[in-house]
Amino acid sequence: MQIVYHAAHSADAQLVRGLLAQEGIESFVFGDVLEGGADVLPVGGSVRVEVADEHVVEARAIIEKWQAAVPDDDEKDEAPDDGRGDTAAAKPDKDANLYAPLHRSKPARSRFGVPSLVLALVVGGIIGAVLTGAAKRPEPFTGRYDFDGDGKTDETVFYSNGLPERMETDRNRDGKIDQIVYYEDGLTSILERDDDFDGYREGKGAYRHNQLSSYTIDYDGDGEPDYRDRSLFDVVQVQEWQDKQGRVIKRMRYVGGRLVDDQLDRDGDGVMDIERSYDAIGEVTATRALPRP
Repeated sequence: MQIVYHAAHSADAQLVRGLLAQEGIESFVFGDVLEGGADVLPVGGSVRVEVADEHVVEARAIIEKWQAAVPDDDEKDEAPDDGRGDTAAAKPDKDANLYAPLHRSKPARSRFGVPSLVLALVVGGIIGAVLTGAAKRPEPFTGRYDFDGDGKTDETVFYSNGLPERMETDRNRDGKIDQIVYYEDGLTSILERDDDFDGYREGKGAYRHNQLSSYTIDYDGDGEPDYRDRSLFDVVQVQEWQDKQGRVIKRMRYVGGRLVDDQLDRDGDGVMDIERSYDAIGEVTATRALPRP
């Protein structure tokens, strides 16, 4: 998958998507509300249109041809001839092979004005959606990415019906997959991570509304979590550590991302013994014994 067009907003991207669909090229829009946020692909920017590698050259040619039919927004009116043979300095010819996005920082000079331009973008987006819906069901495909340029795949994204289903990543570049992200309707659903890179994915994360809501770690590989946390809006609220019997032996509580207090079971009997309070820089300000139940 490669980017062939950067758009300013969803309607702009859908216009180009419809344009490519008319030529039989399937494209995908990332970065708008349909994508779900994501850090799905390692590409920054705003709304973007991507196509499979084999369609990149053809897609860009179609977009360039479309751009050529639109007046250049960056051109300024030529200075009038004052009769002395002096005119504004000529601008250098533009490279015909230069790839530039259709969207400009200024609207094209037109007697129709900005409202008509916006209407055209919206209508184009609707047409693109209709054409895409009328097309055959997108075939599953795979996007492979080499971040460090060593010729080896570092991340693989599996797509179905135009949406990501699974992303596999080799974070330490040892040739082994140590992180897998699963998607549901294009949104992040489940995360599996191997943070010590021993081949066992001990970390499991669950997402809600595309934000991390909980994370567990099974350090000893016995199938039971030794650590768990809960998050709200992707910010940790509570961290807990458990013993072999599943009893909480340490609990840390956060407010606004800052540690405020914790509780400890120092003698290992499954009952919290002490509670400590913390200041803004994580220093203990008070310690008190907890009553036994």
